[in-house]
Amino acid sequence: MLALSYNNWDDYDIKSTLNAVLYIENDEIIRFSLKLMIEGIKDSPKFLNSLRVEEKWNGFFPIPNVNYVSVPSDIDLYSILLNKLGKQSAEDVLKNIRDAGYLLNVVQDNSSDELIHNLDFKTSLLREAGAKKAFNDGWRLFTDSESSINDFDLNIIQKDNSTESIKFKFNSKYLPYDINILIGPNGVGKSYTLKSLVEYWLGVDSGNKLALDKINHIPFNNHPNIAKLILISYSPFEDFTIDLKDAELIDKEAYKYFGFRQIAASESGDKRITISRNLPSRDAVSSIIKAVTDDIKFDFMSSWINKYKTIESVLIPAVGFDSIACEMASKEFVTDGGPPFNNSLLIEDIPYLLINRETINNFSRYELEISDFIKPTSGVTFLKDNKPINLSSGQRLFCFIVINVVGEIRKDSLVVIDEPELFLHPQLEIQFISLLKNVLSAFSSKAILATHSEVIAREIPSKCIHVYHPDEEQVLIQNPPFETFGGDLQRISSYVFGDSHVSKPFDAWITENIDRFPSKEAFIEEIGAELNEEMLMKILNYQDKNGLPS
Repeated sequence: MLALSYNNWDDYDIKSTLNAVLYIENDEIIRFSLKLMIEGIKDSPKFLNSLRVEEKWNGFFPIPNVNYVSVPSDIDLYSILLNKLGKQSAEDVLKNIRDAGYLLNVVQDNSSDELIHNLDFKTSLLREAGAKKAFNDGWRLFTDSESSINDFDLNIIQKDNSTESIKFKFNSKYLPYDINILIGPNGVGKSYTLKSLVEYWLGVDSGNKLALDKINHIPFNNHPNIAKLILISYSPFEDFTIDLKDAELIDKEAYKYFGFRQIAASESGDKRITISRNLPSRDAVSSIIKAVTDDIKFDFMSSWINKYKTIESVLIPAVGFDSIACEMASKEFVTDGGPPFNNSLLIEDIPYLLINRETINNFSRYELEISDFIKPTSGVTFLKDNKPINLSSGQRLFCFIVINVVGEIRKDSLVVIDEPELFLHPQLEIQFISLLKNVLSAFSSKAILATHSEVIAREIPSKCIHVYHPDEEQVLIQNPPFETFGGDLQRISSYVFGDSHVSKPFDAWITENIDRFPSKEAFIEEIGAELNEEMLMKILNYQDKNGLPS
C-alpha cells in the first residue's frame, strides 16, 4: 500500500505535495513526499479531498477523469518497488501514480507532455534536489540503464559581479575522474565556491529561486543529478550551511554537514552556532549505527551495498582491526551480560559495546535505543584481539570521516571536503585519497575537494583540477596546461602557487651570507659540507643584485 495524506506545503503558489508512506506486508518501508500535478489545478491535496467528499471517490489510484503526473522526492523508491514487488507490479504502481520520469522516458505517453513541460512543473514539482534526481534517473532502472553523476558547469559570481564558470568533469573512459579539486593560495575563493555549490544545489540562501531570479543568475548549465550532498569541513573558520531544519525545504535528508560547528539553543531560546571539538566523535558513533541500521533495513535490495562491510574493507587495511566498538555509559551493562548486552565486554575496566548487526537487532528487539547506553563523546574504538588500537588524532579523524561518509552516503552522492590536509601529513593524504576512492567506487559517487596540497593534486587528472589564480577583482579558474596525474610535484607547485617567482627564505639566506666570502668557491669550501646538492647549485649560479655573476 502506498498511503498518501494531506500536506499544505506551498511551492511558489503551487500546492502539489502529498505525504507518502510505502507499506509492504504490513511493514513501513519508506517515507517520502509525492509531488502531484493535476491539469488545471493549483492545489492538488485540496482537489483530492473534494473528490473524496463531493464526488464520493474511494481514494484509490488512478484518479478518475483527470490528467495528472507525479514525482517522488526519493529515488530509492524505484529500487524498493523493483526488489519488493518485481518489475511488472512496480511498473503498475508507477502507471497508477503516473510517474513523470517513467511516462516521459519509458512509456513515452504523449498525454503527459504538456504537464511535464509546464513551468509550474519545473518550479514546484522539481523545486528540490531529491525530486530532480528521481525525475531524471529513477526510470532508468526499468530500462536496465545505470544512472551516474553527469558533468556540470557551476557559474560563480565574482567580486566584480562577473560570472566565472567551473567545468566539473566526472566521466572519462580511462583516467580516474571520480574526484575534482579546487586548488590555489588562501583567500582566492575556494571555500566560497563550495558554499555556492551547496546553496545553489539545495536552493537555499543565495541559491533560493527568488534570490537567483532577482539577479538573473543561472547557477548551473544543467542541475547536478546528485542523490545526496555530504559536506565535510574541519576548519574553524568555515561558514557552510550546517543543517536544513529551518530551510524552506521538505527533503531535509538531501544534505549532511560534518564539522566542528553545531546549532545550540541559548537560555533565552535563541539559536546560536557553537564550536565543539567532540562533534567528529559523536558523528562517527551516529554514523556507524546508521550504517548497520541501513544494512538491516535495505539489504533486501539486490543493488544494496553493505555499508558496514564497506567500512571494514576500506579501514581494515589502514588500521588493522578485528571489530568496532563504542564505550558504554556504565560497567553494569557488561556485568549483567544478558540481552541486549550480549556483545559487550570489559577492557582495562572500560565497558565497550561491539557495533554490528547482531547488536542492532538485539536493541531493536527490546525497543531500546543504543545511544541511551553509550558515551558518544568517546567516539568509535577499533579493537584488535580485544584491545583498543591507539591511533593518532589525525588517524582517528580520517577514520571518523570514512565512517561518517559511508553512514550517510547513497548511490550517486557528491562528497565535498574542504581542506582535508588540515589534519593529515603527506603520507596520510595519499592514504586518505585512496580510502576515499574506494568509498566513492562502492557507491558510484563523486567528490570535490578544496585543497592546498600538491600531493593530492598529483593523484588527480588535469581536467579535474581547477586552479585559482587571483587577478585584481577577478579570480581566473583554469585547468593546468600539463597532465598532473602522476606528475612532478615541483612543477605542480610552481604552476599552482607560482612559487618559482616568490623569494624564499633560503634564497635570502644565500644573499645575506655570500658577500661575506671572497668568492662562491670560498663560501662552498667553508660550509659546503652542511648543504645539499640543490643549494650548492644555487650558490654556483648565484647572481648579484645587478644580475651579474658573483
